[in-house]
Amino acid sequence: MADPVTLTALTPREAVADALHRCLLGIDSNNRDLFESGCLKNESMTVVAGPITLEGWTAISEFFLKLSVLVTTHVTSNIRIELKDGADTASMTAHALAYHVRPDDALKPQDTSYTASSLYSVDLVKDSNDGLWKIKKWEIKILWTTGDRAVLSG
Repeated sequence: MADPVTLTALTPREAVADALHRCLLGIDSNNRDLFESGCLKNESMTVVAGPITLEGWTAISEFFLKLSVLVTTHVTSNIRIELKDGADTASMTAHALAYHVRPDDALKPQDTSYTASSLYSVDLVKDSNDGLWKIKKWEIKILWTTGDRAVLSG
């Protein structure tokens, strides 16, 4: 099955969570279109990841291009969504485990990965053009890490 941007029959809360799912699946499958479909692609979008703050789509897009050379797996759980009936804004929290491996090391028996456990806080808006929810602000509070952080450098 291809990774469709739009899924059918989602409840309003599932549609909100799907913005995060599209972004993460897009990163993990190196599907740029799917990743972008979950993002508010303008200069008001912000990503805060630990000590790094990225403001505006240009900076965010360049940062994620660097990550696309890695083999990644993002696992989320404990998703909670605040959404009022009929609203065009929502917020969400989730726990995440993110595994990062250099492509040449992906199938090696020894562990050469960088893993981060994080708490996500996400603000979203509903796009009036395509009806999809998009991430406007994505705060990634890193709780713990293991492995070699240099993996993130490629």
